[in-house]
Amino acid sequence: MPPRAPLTAHTQSVLTLLTVLVAQSIPAARLARTEITFDARATVADFQGRTTVATGELLGGAGPADARAWIEVRWRDIDTKNGTRNRHMLKTVDEEQFPVIRFDVVGARPAADSVVGTLTLHGVTRQVAWPVTVRIGADTITVAADFPVDMRDYGIKPPVRFLIARMGAVVAVHVRLVFICIDGGGGSGEGES
Repeated sequence: MPPRAPLTAHTQSVLTLLTVLVAQSIPAARLARTEITFDARATVADFQGRTTVATGELLGGAGPADARAWIEVRWRDIDTKNGTRNRHMLKTVDEEQFPVIRFDVVGARPAADSVVGTLTLHGVTRQVAWPVTVRIGADTITVAADFPVDMRDYGIKPPVRFLIARMGAVVAVHVRLVFICIDGGGGSGEGES
């Protein structure tokens, strides 16, 4: 039998989380801190959009598979650090008709280190599964995720300006969320680093 490869820090983190989760339920929690960014590629210059404003809630459950959550971000709260580009972004996504991006978590797959749910963007709802890292502290639950989103999957045509400035269809999204436990705290703190 060949020797086993050493566990990576990520695998150790997941195993620690699973140990904590198996021994406890997931508490209800409210969203306390947010940082959501996207990286977009464009022919003229790549850029980033960022928000620290979102609403959401972790509904908790008997275990990871039972946990439910929702997060909403208003397009208007996303800033690309360029007023003209912000206006183009809002027009491209039809912000007046579809002002909110919403993600509903319908379950966790601890063995796959991911959450499953639906993403509603531009009036289109699609099922998604995204990798996550979760840390459960004494009174907080921290979630981090990085994943691609193809605008075309949601009926958004990547913008073209003056025939030379084109934006790529896929954006890389980075989510960092901190939830504050509502019902008496999270876990034993073992999963926190």
